[in-house]
Amino acid sequence: MASTASAKITSEKVLDAYLNSYTSFNDWLIGRRYRKLKDYFTGNSCLELGSAEGTGTKHLLDHFNKVVAVDGSPLAVASIKRKYPTERLVAVNSFFENMEFGIERFDTIVMAHILEHVDDPLQVLLQAKKFLAPNGVMIIDVPNGGSLHRHVGVKMGLLGKHTDLNEADLSIGHQRVYTPETFQEDINNAGLNIKEFGGMFIKVLSNTQTEKVFNQDQLEALFKVGEDHPHVAAEMFIVATN
Repeated sequence: MASTASAKITSEKVLDAYLNSYTSFNDWLIGRRYRKLKDYFTGNSCLELGSAEGTGTKHLLDHFNKVVAVDGSPLAVASIKRKYPTERLVAVNSFFENMEFGIERFDTIVMAHILEHVDDPLQVLLQAKKFLAPNGVMIIDVPNGGSLHRHVGVKMGLLGKHTDLNEADLSIGHQRVYTPETFQEDINNAGLNIKEFGGMFIKVLSNTQTEKVFNQDQLEALFKVGEDHPHVAAEMFIVATN
């Protein structure tokens, strides 16, 4: 069995590789995602799990007086410290299972594209829940296993079933694909109360193809169609409370 130290180094390398896989379409979608999710932001403080290259962090800093951004990649943490040299941002290099903030509690906790990566989603949800303020909200966003593009992949013979992990999933460390049912099940099992369920963006092509084929107006239309049809949207989100 690998030592804890060597396992940590391996995990950090995976996270760093994920950071380097971003395209301009990723940047657009992340920014658009946060502009959607801000409708549910509450209070003055935010805990962001999985800050990555900081595209979402920027939107959080525009809204909250204090943002604590946690990421397991040292490269990501160093990057956002350089990008946003403000006292309102605290960037922390930690695995989510190990993060500790003493008695501090946060009005809003954002977990975007986290649960599909971690070994134990329930453990991470429970750890995050410890730091949620009494009247706070937890906003969790994951890729949708029922996405239209996954169903297309099945018809093309690229996937056995729409919830299979494909090569792209494995290359960026995905350990599972959520359906709307399994997503809500994990949130319920963490003892959280689901206040809102929604979807974002209709994906029909790969990220690289999407970037080449669609213009900004078309991307925006696809995003809004995903809001109307969350069960086949590329992403789905839940807003939850204690």
